[in-house]
Amino acid sequence: MKSVLKLTFLLIFSYSSFSQNDGKEKLNLVFYDNCSNKIIEPEFEIESLPEINYKAITIFVNRGNLIGEYSIILEKKKDTIRIPKILFSFGNELHSKRWNYMNCEKVCDGTETDFNSNGNKRFEGIFKNGKPIEIINYRQNGELLTQTFYENLTLNYKRVNYFNENGELTYYEIYKNKKRKTTIKTFDKKGKLINRTIEKKHIEKTKWN
Repeated sequence: MKSVLKLTFLLIFSYSSFSQNDGKEKLNLVFYDNCSNKIIEPEFEIESLPEINYKAITIFVNRGNLIGEYSIILEKKKDTIRIPKILFSFGNELHSKRWNYMNCEKVCDGTETDFNSNGNKRFEGIFKNGKPIEIINYRQNGELLTQTFYENLTLNYKRVNYFNENGELTYYEIYKNKKRKTTIKTFDKKGKLINRTIEKKHIEKTKWN
């Protein structure tokens, strides 16, 4: 279910489609860093998503003494990708346990907001010393996409709200995190239980451990 949600999130967050090529065509991409206001040449990885016939790109850039990560759906083979100011960031050492949300060179603290190039909100979060309390992601048109609440300043989810294109709640998930497993209950907008799953390990908690 997690992988499906990730694919769904990336697909919704992208505002135009990209037909997957055969993998042999060269991509002509330009990367513009909103922090430095310059074109840069970052490290990046491209992943094919055969389930939905798309390609995703994950970009790695410096954020203070950490490495910021930004993932989007590729829109076309020739494109300028704007790298946001606020990114989840982690240490570059092997099995690093260091991580924070960074706003350019600054550790996120209190309410932090980032914007798309069209002036609409992209991201808004509440943080304590780089750790998330609540994060809201927006569509390109400024409508709500997801709202995530975190547990005890970790990457463990407590609740995730999902919104449609009009910014209306469609369903939400409640997470119960234990040492060896996470129980996820999905409810419709009226609060009716529609699904229940169990994960042996919570991916967000162990990703950078």
